[in-house]
Amino acid sequence: MIEIIKMSAEIVGEYEPEKDLLKIERMARNCYNSPLSESADARNDFISKLVKAGHESVIEHVSVSFMLTVPRSISHQIVRHRIGVAYSQQSQRYIDLSKEPLKVIAPTPELNTSDLILWRQAVEFSAEIYNKLIASGVRPQQARSVLPNCTATKLGMTANLRAWRHILKERYLNQRADPAIREVMSQVAAKLKELYPPVFGEF
Repeated sequence: MIEIIKMSAEIVGEYEPEKDLLKIERMARNCYNSPLSESADARNDFISKLVKAGHESVIEHVSVSFMLTVPRSISHQIVRHRIGVAYSQQSQRYIDLSKEPLKVIAPTPELNTSDLILWRQAVEFSAEIYNKLIASGVRPQQARSVLPNCTATKLGMTANLRAWRHILKERYLNQRADPAIREVMSQVAAKLKELYPPVFGEF
């Protein structure tokens, strides 16, 4: 039995954007030995100009964590980003996925009706075999070998703001990126832009 779910990007933790942006400005002003801005608007304008000019090292002083719900196939592409990034992923080796319907994510873009029927049949068959293997005493680390690439996983991901900008350029703005990655990264971009407008304005 399977359950088709949607991809999602949920912010983990509490953030204080005004304090974070002040920290960024203080680090940047240190480079020039110049005074802090007299208002939040002036600070945002200063940081925005720094980012546009490519002076992004100062935004590495702030990090944001997300819990991404994505297909395993997509998680394998995301974890290729290594600089300034930390990951914690659900383990198929230790978690017994037979205790509830197997959570899966349908392909992006959506399949037509007849292809979706075939896809669902294949996924349900894989889930059935997995459950039978577990029931016969096979350990999850062995049984997982029959699970499909569309099996949902939760990927905890922390990156500094400079790393997030790079990831979004490669995985969201890039028209050649996998459509599924672009979909979940669009959610990341929207949340980061809401938190830190001067850093993620163009997204």
